[in-house]
This record gives sequence, C-alpha cells and structure tokens, in this order.
Amino acid sequence: VMGVFMGALTDMTPPVTIIDGKEVPQAPLKEQMRTTLRATAEKSLYWCRQFAFITGVFGGSECLVEKYRGKHDVWNAVVSGCVTGAAMQAKQGPQASAIGCGGFAAFSLVIDSIMGTHS
Repeated sequence: VMGVFMGALTDMTPPVTIIDGKEVPQAPLKEQMRTTLRATAEKSLYWCRQFAFITGVFGGSECLVEKYRGKHDVWNAVVSGCVTGAAMQAKQGPQASAIGCGGFAAFSLVIDSIMGTHS
C-alpha cells in the first residue's frame, strides 16, 4: 500500500518537455493518461519492492538478534537498523554500507525512543 502511494506521489504530473527553448505540443489526453498510469505503476512496483526488502531484512534481523541476545530492548532495533542500512547500500561499496548502517541504526534508535515500544 505504501509503495502504491509513493509511486502515485512521484508520478502525479509528467515533466514538461522543452526542446530548443520551445515547449513540445501536448499529446492527446488519452495518451497522457496512459503514459502517466504506466509510469505510476512502474514507480509503485519499485517502491513496493523497496518497502518489502526493508521490512523483511529489519524484521528478520530483529527477530534473530532478540533470539540470540535473549532480551527485548531498544538495542535489538539498533542492531537490526544497522544490518538493514548496510544491506540497502551493499551494492555501493563498504563506505556506503557503513554510512547506511549508522544512519539506519540512528533512525531506529530515535523512532524506538519516541514510540517507547520497549519497557
């Protein structure tokens, strides 16, 4: 659901094409609608995959960390955030993975502290 929302949000208005300082004439409305819906569907699928990946990695790693540590506290989410951030940036290299790890871990710590899900 979130992926569909993000896809629709990012492709609501098609870009205005300008060539040599002149705006290209508008296509018929039916063609514009078809193109916009196709682009929205592609973006929605992209965002759905991203959210599914994040949810799967975060949830799975948090479950494994909690099982290994035997505790239910905020540090499970921090470690899981680190794993998720590193996994998201794995294709970009070790420096990007380290930054992703730190960023997602910090984000997880802040969200867990605000939400107060652990006693």
